[in-house]
Amino acid sequence: MKKSQKLSEKQEAKEGPAEEELILPKAIWSGSLSMGLVNVPVKAIPITRDKRVSFKMIHQTCGTPIHYKKYCEEGEEVQTKEIVHGYALGHKKYVIFNNEEIEAAKPESSDIIDLKEFVDFFQADPHYFENTLLLVPDRSERAYSLLRKLMEKTGKAAIGLMTMRSKEHIVLVHYYQEAIVATLMRYSDEVLDPSKASALKDLPEPSESEISLGLEIVKKLTKDLDITVFKDSYRERIEAMVQSKIKGEVVQLEKKAVRPEARNLMDELRATAESLK
Repeated sequence: MKKSQKLSEKQEAKEGPAEEELILPKAIWSGSLSMGLVNVPVKAIPITRDKRVSFKMIHQTCGTPIHYKKYCEEGEEVQTKEIVHGYALGHKKYVIFNNEEIEAAKPESSDIIDLKEFVDFFQADPHYFENTLLLVPDRSERAYSLLRKLMEKTGKAAIGLMTMRSKEHIVLVHYYQEAIVATLMRYSDEVLDPSKASALKDLPEPSESEISLGLEIVKKLTKDLDITVFKDSYRERIEAMVQSKIKGEVVQLEKKAVRPEARNLMDELRATAESLK
């Protein structure tokens, strides 16, 4: 064995295995963050992965996928070129738009996110968050690094507008895990105010003893958040069943537990508090 190879192996053993490099998906937007006269060219990359289980509808007889044809309510098959867009007014009344009219209403394409103002990150209500994009420098490493450091040190996030796929989004640009990310947000009239729900009116006031026991349970169950302990058990069971079916094994279906009947609230609180001792 060569001396250099021995040294490399010793160094690796001392430092531990190298971290696996994150392979990023393709960018879905490129442009610049604009802060006054400072421009930071960036590329936007999806930071989340949708790992939900999905199925195709299959014809049981021949094993081929199901396809759909388009029919109007008169029962006639409709070709794509015959389809226009209708803005529903209710009671089967529509205002008709063609593709050219809809295109004219879309915002002009823009490759600049104008950082209009900085706010405390925790002022942003997470109920307005849609999804988050990773922003990586596009030959702008120095300016990107400065903006990242400013956001990390101050805890501030910048808010602005971002045009992507012909739609204008409110965007919150902030620091996350050694990176700058852009969280797309809903508009103020897109989130309902639950305090106005009739189902929440005139609820009974909890008694002092119920509150006391409830606080005791909350205290005993309080710990630091570790989201990695939560697993998608449905996806895991489906994937296990897939492997069993591939091997030709008989899939054993587990019976679901019966939900216990509701008991007296105080009895349930006492039993729960006792079980946590």
